[in-house]
Formats: sequence, structure tokens, C-alpha cells
Amino acid sequence: MNFCTKCGNPLESGLKFCTGCGSPVATALATSVPAQPADAPPAEKAEASLAGEWLTSPVSAAPPPQGEWEAIGTTISDAPSRPAEVAPAGEWQSMAPTPAQVPPVQRQAPPVSPSVAPEPQPAANWRPTPPVPAGVAPVQPTTSSKSSCLPALLIGLAVLALIAVLVVGGVVYVGYKVKQKATALLHQADAALPEGRQADVPSTPGHSDEKPGTPAANPPNGAAGLLEGFASMINGDQDQGDPVESVSERDHVEPCAPAPYPAQTGARIPLEQGTVITNSWGIVYQDVESTLSIRELTPASLELTSDTPKFKQDDGSEQGASSHQTTVCNDDVRSGIKYITENGTHVPPLVHGATRLRLSDKSFGEIKSTGKISMDYLSFQSYDDAEKPYHDVGVLTRVEPEDVPYPMIVNDERVTLPAIHLAGITDSPSPDPRPRKYRPNHSQSELYVIDDPLDPLVLLWRVKDPVYHDGKFRLEVVKIDFKVAKAVNTVEKQLTEQKRAVTYGIYFDFNKDTIKPESEKVLKEIVQAMTDNPDWKLTVEGHTDNIGGDAYNLDLSKRRAAAVKQALVDRYHIAPERLSTNGFGASRPIETNDTLEGRARNRRVELTRE
Repeated sequence: MNFCTKCGNPLESGLKFCTGCGSPVATALATSVPAQPADAPPAEKAEASLAGEWLTSPVSAAPPPQGEWEAIGTTISDAPSRPAEVAPAGEWQSMAPTPAQVPPVQRQAPPVSPSVAPEPQPAANWRPTPPVPAGVAPVQPTTSSKSSCLPALLIGLAVLALIAVLVVGGVVYVGYKVKQKATALLHQADAALPEGRQADVPSTPGHSDEKPGTPAANPPNGAAGLLEGFASMINGDQDQGDPVESVSERDHVEPCAPAPYPAQTGARIPLEQGTVITNSWGIVYQDVESTLSIRELTPASLELTSDTPKFKQDDGSEQGASSHQTTVCNDDVRSGIKYITENGTHVPPLVHGATRLRLSDKSFGEIKSTGKISMDYLSFQSYDDAEKPYHDVGVLTRVEPEDVPYPMIVNDERVTLPAIHLAGITDSPSPDPRPRKYRPNHSQSELYVIDDPLDPLVLLWRVKDPVYHDGKFRLEVVKIDFKVAKAVNTVEKQLTEQKRAVTYGIYFDFNKDTIKPESEKVLKEIVQAMTDNPDWKLTVEGHTDNIGGDAYNLDLSKRRAAAVKQALVDRYHIAPERLSTNGFGASRPIETNDTLEGRARNRRVELTRE
């Protein structure tokens, strides 16, 4: 008799499916096997069926691998006296090895009532359980938690990233605000000192550090520098510039060797004792006018004095008035290859190989012979109480084949001078002490020089680059005064011929009505004209450029006119009833206010006679 190995139901010969559970007979049958003697060898004590095939396994052999299906045969010696307990369908387990002295457990089919047949089960629901080795707990299926944890993990990372950004941003912002406050306190402390004794305020981008004529946007030093360095460290910026040896006014410098100075006879603008060059220095907030006077000519050198009024820095702070003395060797006037405009507290007053005011004879000869110049502009970067030099170098080429007329105020008259115009690209080669963000990059540069081999005076030097005062840096000559053998009183001449005189030679402190000492020459001309013409009555008019508000400029122009009258009355004893004053601010320009030189000529004093 055959039995179903799944439900134990007796099967008749020829059936293909079990009438009890519906399982295929080919894979679910077990035939009776004669019982083995108790003392039979272990290898013959158990039999198993896999996929309908009978396999004999030793008692001591390991159970079949998990995942392989094994049907357990039913061993029958005689007809069963009582039905053996049958495990529920789908939960067949591998039998543990039976000791030799213990007969194997016989699995018998349950009795089936002939009147009631078991309800057949669908074949599709038959899911046999893989056998599990004896003594080993079945492995329970687990549900993967990877998909449920991933969203939480991503949210956690996003929150951490946001917190990190907020922390870093907060630290940088606090450092920036602390730096601003520290810089403001340093400037307040400097302003509290007596004028002329200002402390060396650490220079910040845009500061000139008492160095008129410099294009540099100086990086910060001192407390402000430490704060910016801290911010740079947070931002990953460790660029501190190239190592360059510091120099200062304390360094020992070999004095100039005796050498002849070029003859000035016949020069268009003689650079000799008493000549005063007024430069207008273009920065962010205003035009700064400084004067460079030739103090003395010696057998070895040209001695200069530079005076600069108080002015407003690029960061809004005020820079105190300054005066510095510098020296140019006569030998460098002939053969120097560098050009320098800068002066300052710690800038060396003598730099060998460099010229001021004018190009050397050698450089000017290069222009005349080739139409080009190898420009080497020398400047300095402030570092505490010393300076570090750097260069802007490049080849400048003549733009126009002929001289161009250059407007100029010479001896208080508006004239034009013949000039050579050159332009090109300059760069800052290494080593450069400035961090890279403060270095110009492939800058457009421009040069105007008087076409005069006796004195090739530089009229304009400009480097257009954002790091130099937001691209506004230019150093331009706007007025020249020099001694002449037979001076003509231009004020009296204009008043006689036109009843109006325009004078540019009365100088005031920046944004003030204080008359500077350089104004004495023109004041004396006015006094002489009124003395020669005792019946004249004059009106003094003040005019300004358009930098600043209209109301402020109007008030400033009126105060300056009143200051001129006061000087004529108090110092030269002109009767006050012969003078009246008025001011017009920027309302009556005589040239455009869009250029530095135009603004310089709009800052003037005019006299009219009744």
C-alpha cells in the first residue's frame, strides 16, 4: 500500500494526485520499506526520499542542506496497531539520528473513514518547509530595516550640515564685526592725538597710511590684521603674500654720489629750486591735491618736499595732514630705470635707481627712439613700522604718432603742453608681499609725459585695476608754478583787460576754508593790483567741484571767499569796504566735472571789479 508523504492518506494504484491534499503523486508518494533489524549497521537504519527518489543516509550523517526538500519515508513492519501521529502539512522536519539500540520512530498515516473522504487541498497552497538540522532552531525570516532607516539618516545628515553652515557663518560674521569695531577704535584713538602726531594706524584696504601718491589698497596690520587673518583662516585663505625683505626710513642708505644735474635753460617746465608741482591723486571719495616742491639742488641730488592735506580714506576714515622730504640722485635723473611717486612715514626717502617727478634721460631716450618704454613703477606695502617694495611692470607703447595737447595751469594761467601719450598692460611680478587678492592683474596702464628732453615731466600716471582704489587711481599734475625772471601780474592783467580774473593759485585745506602758505604768491598779486589801482573795488567769488552735496559746496565756497577777504584785510591791510564776497558752489563750472583735471580747474577763486 502506498501513502501520501504529505498528509498520510492511503493511495490507490494509478492515482496521479492525492485525494486527501491534492499533492502530485510523483513527488508526494512513499512506499513501505521493510523494517531493519535493531543491530543493523547505521548506514541501513534510515531511508529518505528526495523529489520522489529514495536515498539512504547513514544515521550519523548530517541532515540534508537547508533548501533541499526531503520527504521522510514511513517504515512499516506490520500493520499498525494504532495510527501514528502525523505532523501538519507543510511542517515536515528532518529526523534526528536514532541510536542503534532504539528502534526508529515509525510515521504512519492516520486512519481514514471510508465514508468521508478528506477534502482535497489546492496544489498551489502546498509550500513544504525546508528541513532544519536537529538541535538547531529554525531560521525565522526577517524584514529588512534598510529602507525604513534611509530617510531618517538623510534627514539627520541634512540637519547636521545646516547646523555646521550656521556655526561657520556666525563665526565669520562675528569676526567681521569685531574687526570693524577694532579698526574704528584705532582710528578714534588716532584722531584723539594732536595733529601731526597721529599714530601709525594699521592700514586697511584703501588706506594710504600717510602715503600720498600710492595706488596700493593696503592689507590690514595690527589688531585689524589679526582679525582679518582669523577670518581668512576660517575661510581657508592662507595667502599672506611672498616673502620680501622690509625697508624703512631707519635703514642706512649710501648717499648720492656727486653728478651733474641737467641744465634747465630752455626747459618748458624748469625743475629747479622754487618750482612747485601740484598733483591731484584720484581715490574713491575725492581728489586729493598734494604739492611737491623742489627745495634745493645740490651737486649730488634733487631735494624735494611733499605736503598733503587731511583727506578721507577709501574706508571713510580721515587721514591726517603730512609732510615728507625725499631725495633723487642726480645720477638717477640721467639713468634711473624705476619711477616712484610714493612717500610716507616709513618709506625710504632715498631709493637708488629711481626718479621722481620726471622720467630719466635714459627712459625718455627709449621712448623717442623706439616709441616704447619698459615701465617699472615702484611702490610700497605698509607692514607695521616698515615697508615692503613691489613693482608694476610692463611695456607701454606710444598711442598717437604725434604729440597731443595737454591742458595745464602754469603760473596761474591755463595753457596746453605738448605731451607723449603711451599705454599698455602692466602686471605685478613675484616676489610680491601683497596677498594675491590685493594684487592687480593684467592692468591697463597709461602715461603722459612732456615731450621735452631737458625735463620730461610726468603729467599723468594711471593704473586701472579694481584693487587700486576701486579702479579710480590716477596721479595727475594739475598745476605748475615756477620762478620767472620778469613775472607778469596775471591778476592785474586780467582785471584790466576783462574786469575778471580767474586764479587757481589760492590753496585751501581739504574741505576747509583755511588758506595754505602756497597761496602767498597769488595773494600778493591781488594786493599789488589794488595798490596800483586804488579806485578798484573787488568781489571775491568762491567756486568748487561737484564732489559733495550742493548745499555743502555752496556754504564751503562762501566761507572760502570770506577767508580770502579776511587775509587781505588782516595781513595786507586792504580796506574792508573795497572787498565783498560771494560763493556759487559747483553751479558755475568752467570745465567738466567728469574728469580729475576738470574738477581741479573748477576749484578756483575769481575776482571781479566794479
